[in-house]
Amino acid sequence: MTVAVEEAGVGEVDGNEFGGGEAVVYAYGQDAEALFKVMEPTLRSLPLRPAHVVLRRGSRETESRVNL
Repeated sequence: MTVAVEEAGVGEVDGNEFGGGEAVVYAYGQDAEALFKVMEPTLRSLPLRPAHVVLRRGSRETESRVNL
């Protein structure tokens, strides 16, 4: 995902956390939808379920959830 995000020029993958039965990937960019569009094929191919993505636009008050 890191390479795809960088090549598309939509942002950056900033790291991850694993533990407690959860995996979190941090990615940042100017356009949450464009960033997700690039990451989506890889995220949907992962066998981890249940899974979701939280898209934040500026602050936590403007976020949406996408179930994978």
